[in-house]
Amino acid sequence: MSCDFLSLAASGVRTLQPYQPGKPESELRREYGLSDIIKLASNENPLGPSSHARAAVREALADLARYPDGNGFELKTALSAKLDISMAMLTLGNGSNDV
Repeated sequence: MSCDFLSLAASGVRTLQPYQPGKPESELRREYGLSDIIKLASNENPLGPSSHARAAVREALADLARYPDGNGFELKTALSAKLDISMAMLTLGNGSNDV
């Protein structure tokens, strides 16, 4: 049995286009001869990561050599409890083009 999942999605979701990332700074330098670049279009932070993000990265260093749970069991468990819904109702992905 197969299911056309796309037909179940709202029309706005069906017409979403995949994200097109901005050009890296090195390419902008080459292409336009720029030297002082502050990129905001790609959701990049010119100030760098916050102290909270840096602390989270330091804490996660020991596990960086391991693949994460691709099914997101712990995240789904937490979301399921917080939202009071079944884990079966949750789909995780890396952006709209991954789901």
